[in-house]
Amino acid sequence: MASHLTPPPALAPPAPPGAGPRERIVQDLLAEARPLLERVADAARTALQARLDQARTPGEHQAFQVARQQLMRLTPVMAERYPEALRQALGQDSAQAQEKGSRSLFSIHFDELELMDETAVNESVERARARQMVMTAVEAPLADLDALVCAALALPRVQPEANPLRPDIFLQALQTVVSQMQLNAQVRHDWMGPMAHALGQELRTLYHTRIEQLKQGGVQPVGYAMRQTDGQVIYVSPASGDASPGFASDNDRSTAASGADPLLTLDRLRRLLLGEFSAEPAPPEPPAGAGAAGTPVTDSESFADRFAREFDAAEPLPQIDAPATDFAMTVPAAFEALQEMNQVGQMMERLGSPRPAGSASAAVAPTPSARLGQTLSMEVVALMVDNIARDSRLLWPVQQFIRALEPALMQLVLADPRFFSNKDHPARRLLQDITDQSLAFNSTEAPGFQSFMRSLMNIAGPLASETVEGPDDFERVLAQLHAKWAEKDQARQQEQLRAIEALQHAEQRHALAAHIAREIAPTPGMDRVPEPIVRFLLGPWAQVLAQAQLADTAGSADPGRYRELVEALLWSAQPELTRGHTGQLARLLPKLLPKLREGLATIDYPPDRTEEVFGLLMELHQQAFRPGPRLPAQSAPPAPADAAPSAPQPPLLDEDTPWVAPAEARDSGYMDIAEPAGAEPVQPQPVPAATPTAAPLPPLVIGTWVNLRAAGEWQRTQLSWIGSQGTLFLFTAANGRTQSMTLRLLERLFQQGALQILSEQAVVDGALDAVAQLAMRNSVESQL
Repeated sequence: MASHLTPPPALAPPAPPGAGPRERIVQDLLAEARPLLERVADAARTALQARLDQARTPGEHQAFQVARQQLMRLTPVMAERYPEALRQALGQDSAQAQEKGSRSLFSIHFDELELMDETAVNESVERARARQMVMTAVEAPLADLDALVCAALALPRVQPEANPLRPDIFLQALQTVVSQMQLNAQVRHDWMGPMAHALGQELRTLYHTRIEQLKQGGVQPVGYAMRQTDGQVIYVSPASGDASPGFASDNDRSTAASGADPLLTLDRLRRLLLGEFSAEPAPPEPPAGAGAAGTPVTDSESFADRFAREFDAAEPLPQIDAPATDFAMTVPAAFEALQEMNQVGQMMERLGSPRPAGSASAAVAPTPSARLGQTLSMEVVALMVDNIARDSRLLWPVQQFIRALEPALMQLVLADPRFFSNKDHPARRLLQDITDQSLAFNSTEAPGFQSFMRSLMNIAGPLASETVEGPDDFERVLAQLHAKWAEKDQARQQEQLRAIEALQHAEQRHALAAHIAREIAPTPGMDRVPEPIVRFLLGPWAQVLAQAQLADTAGSADPGRYRELVEALLWSAQPELTRGHTGQLARLLPKLLPKLREGLATIDYPPDRTEEVFGLLMELHQQAFRPGPRLPAQSAPPAPADAAPSAPQPPLLDEDTPWVAPAEARDSGYMDIAEPAGAEPVQPQPVPAATPTAAPLPPLVIGTWVNLRAAGEWQRTQLSWIGSQGTLFLFTAANGRTQSMTLRLLERLFQQGALQILSEQAVVDGALDAVAQLAMRNSVESQL
């Protein structure tokens, strides 16, 4: 029987006495998992029985009866498996917290749609529909529970993703066990609605119970939830300043676009990406100078006029406002007409009029499928542009400039729908490069921003009023912009290259020094000298040996003869040995100390860092010339003659913190970990005040923009190089200033709030993902 497919798992053991708050919450959760699933299944059976009683056709009656019988038969199996599924969901959640590149089962990316078949799309919609039903039931208590659980976990602020009682965890586990039952699509569909509704009610009760328990335990919420007029719950007020508030304020683009027509569904969006709507006669050629639904900055002042006024430009900027045609009025009206499918043809006729005389495409009337594809293309462009223009990472001139390009993009997608499916399409690369380059500036007063905007206006601005024939128009503009930026980036690239060369040399030397330290660690006598001398030999002196090998071109076995000093130094630091050979020691010292200083000079090692070692050496040498036993406090006692040799001391070289010489530090802007990073920012503040975080540093990729606070000032800078060992990072600002640091310092700055990651996802990719999320919501709402 199916109920005997797997043995019942052991009950969750109680949390050990020393377990942390999260472990205790998880153990309590796993202990309640099985009865919770049984109650959910029981409520779902009741709901299916009600539907069965209300069935109007024999087909409906049969379907609900089969679904109810299957649920009765398989409930014991799912109840047995649910605790383990919940445990695995919690484990995956922890892994996602360490790797931000992972995403939830309930989200979807725009560029993944064309890789999905119809079944996968339906399953995604089903998951999203179930999630919406659960979230509707728990929305009110969940916000309060997040604040209390984060307080119990000793987090400095509310982090909903840190709450192990999140609805997504329960729902993901439920869908896992349901998928293991090998049901047909109809039965699974009939199950998930009632089960999701019942799960929401169970979680609502669970949340209220836990809230009361936490309050009675004296837990005070770490923050207070505030509900906005749109129903969204926030914990931190949005930033103000040059960056306009928008959907990307906290990197959550799923709620960006709103108010779109339900014509845009996930399945239609997938078909648009696959080109199914364009496999028809060629669409009508778009009118010259087509406008868009974007609105100017104000009714009485154009974008160019406002830019010139605020920046006091010496020369007026060229106008890029859309031409005065009936297209700008047609598009919004067309979108309203989409509410009735039978009006799509009428909308496309209005959109395509007037047609250029003699147009070859004018003789071919688009089919209804082609008209639908064109309509969807325009809707996606409008939503994408709106999302980009509301991205809080972009300054207002860039936001409005993107809006001004909407007419050109509208023309393009009617002629070339590959814009959506090809990430390397010239128009997509143009949008991405413009937005990415603009992230170099943290305010409109930042040096170079006015020049940057002027290059956009002069080179890309004409696209807003020209007739776009195809992707070549965008390729031409993109090439001109790259050439313009390359002129100004030449000095920046030279500084960056010099910094990279310096860091690469430091990293290479450090890797070799770590290898050398492991080689010389077992040298006899290493365990019989004071620890500062061991640290010196396995640290700075290993760096000296590595530098000598890197600089050697003759292939010498011991370049500089620095390695032979290791045994000599160890011997000289043992007065019990040198006391009987004072003549030999006297001949060695005049050569030993100068040679040590010579080697340290090759890596520019500061003398003040070796004062302790040289002082200790001199004291040990003086002991050898004095009669009597040496002072026991100065070094370890000699090992007994019959004692077994001690194990070699492990290398003490800090392999996570490379030595960066002063010259290399100057070339790369190296920030030492000892430098204070908590100084208050000076006025004006280009970014919000730093907020400490307990979250781990997410994986960083080259090209990521960050806000970095150094020497009391905030600066916008970009990750431009990561060392091969992953221990050194180089950031470069728009003015060419470089900052480099170790991974350890990078993590510390992030934890202190002195480093804020600005762009974990590209602006255009995020805007298109928001369109996919809207299509998902439309699909869910249309089938509820």
